[in-house]
Amino acid sequence: MIKIIDNFFDKITMYRLVLYGLIGLVIIAMLFGFLGIVPYSPGSILFSASFLLFVSLITNGIFARVFDAPTNVESAYITALILALIITPFRGAQDLPILFWAAVLSMASKYILAINRKHVFNPAAIAVVLTALWLNSPATWWVGTTVMMPFVLVFGLLVVRKIRRESMLIIFFVAAFVTQGFFTLLHSGNIVMAFQTLILHSSFLFFAFVMLTEPFTTPPTKSLRMFYGIVVGFLFSPFIHLGSFYWTPELALVTGNIFSYLVSPKLKLYLHAQE
Repeated sequence: MIKIIDNFFDKITMYRLVLYGLIGLVIIAMLFGFLGIVPYSPGSILFSASFLLFVSLITNGIFARVFDAPTNVESAYITALILALIITPFRGAQDLPILFWAAVLSMASKYILAINRKHVFNPAAIAVVLTALWLNSPATWWVGTTVMMPFVLVFGLLVVRKIRRESMLIIFFVAAFVTQGFFTLLHSGNIVMAFQTLILHSSFLFFAFVMLTEPFTTPPTKSLRMFYGIVVGFLFSPFIHLGSFYWTPELALVTGNIFSYLVSPKLKLYLHAQE
């Protein structure tokens, strides 16, 4: 069975698989919104996704031209759809600046926050970190609900199988569960409820399957990816803080990206067919 799945997915690119999966999640969320299962209307979800796609594509094109850099349109689509699933869907005109700047900053990070044309940060993660600091509007990770969980899980398992990141994902899960369990017991909390909330009512699965595994911001070797998973898994816990400053999922990933950059080759390599 695994071989059949591998043979099927070997015929499509990683970008295409992720893109189709994200489109599927947006459509499913719209259906649940129509049925009243999620607290956002299909119109608000569609508007957010469309607006983010439009601004991302325009911005990506401008930066690619200015920096004379190669561009991947599918990458811009993917980042915009990720943002649509983690930023609260459109509720009114007051949300437009948040959506606009999230799209602009995510695309800008691929060019400005890049060294030797290798971007350092996961674009969606750094965008929501910056909008949280600048506009005081953190990501809500609204995709992390019980009703969306089965679809995120199936999609995520296919992505991880496609890019062969199973070991990194497992070590991330272990680190996150151990950290969450330790601090829950330290604060005399209910560990079963804490784990249930982590899996069913948080960003955990979408974050792990879709964002943690992004190939360009993960280390190049299996052993370094294991350390990467441990670092991000530890920082993912909501208990981790420095004084009054608490880590968020997106900040945990950005911190992990810095670690990844420090231990990775400093060039972005492209393969070209020989004549």
